[in-house]
Amino acid sequence: MKSIAIWYNKNNNNPNKVEQVELHFNLWKVPISKNHFKRFIDIGIKLDRTDCIEKLNIYFPAKFDKENVADIVRNFINDNDLVCAIFNENYKTISQPNSKIFKIQNQDDEYLFDIYQLDETDYAIQHKYNGTIINITPPHTNNKLYLRIRIDSVYCDSLISIQKPSNSFIQSAFSKIELTDFRVNEVRDLDNSLLEEISRECQLKISKGHFFYMISSNEEIINHHVPFISCRNLEKNKWNKYVGDNSLSDNETILAYHWKVKDVSDFDILIKSKFESNNWLTIGVYLLVLFLLTVFFNLTSSYLFDLLKQTIKR
Repeated sequence: MKSIAIWYNKNNNNPNKVEQVELHFNLWKVPISKNHFKRFIDIGIKLDRTDCIEKLNIYFPAKFDKENVADIVRNFINDNDLVCAIFNENYKTISQPNSKIFKIQNQDDEYLFDIYQLDETDYAIQHKYNGTIINITPPHTNNKLYLRIRIDSVYCDSLISIQKPSNSFIQSAFSKIELTDFRVNEVRDLDNSLLEEISRECQLKISKGHFFYMISSNEEIINHHVPFISCRNLEKNKWNKYVGDNSLSDNETILAYHWKVKDVSDFDILIKSKFESNNWLTIGVYLLVLFLLTVFFNLTSSYLFDLLKQTIKR
């Protein structure tokens, strides 16, 4: 099983229903030292209303604990520049006293949607179906509501596999090829018992799905099964507050590649990238082997040349 799944348990006291969800995924690969990276994923969820939702459920095909989940609304909600950068729109945030709900308006002061800041009492963790389900209890409102959480766990590493190039010995000494495989609501990749549970509850179609891949500019996207629609440079002075403990290095330029889908039941993103992975050890081993091969070929060619001369003399 490789796919995320999202659905909700209905509030039986409310006859309304939510049919669709808008999803934002930001997969970060932040360089922390030479050949070492920190991976985490941010998930934004926008719903048309939540008064009919008892629990919003997100399944991940990996086991992790509650400490690996965090609300990140607090990282940006008081910085209007960050709010605008995250949504790529000119928005204004209106806070309310003693409330975890923040109202978002456009530049004409028109109300657009609410952002809700979760605390630890608003979500729980279940280990089921050989993975993890996050159960979120949203506030009951008939306004559009946006949530944003961060998953910092082995799940992010499970999305990655390393491929060996055809000239693996030479190329692997200096670079690596990485395959990123991200899937949402892929039925063929979900446990049958999980699918039965989802079918008993309320499924959600994806009105819009945004996937952003944040990587160093030193990493090259060499293949993707769906073309990305844009790429932009992230301003470190603006995004460091949002990233938090995984601060962006002044020596690195981080690029954000953007994929988008609309009106789908599921989607997947497959990305092939290449990045330098050389260090003094790999370079030393490579040079040593190259030296030994050179010596071997020189000795062999000298021996064959002498043997050929003796054969001609005879």
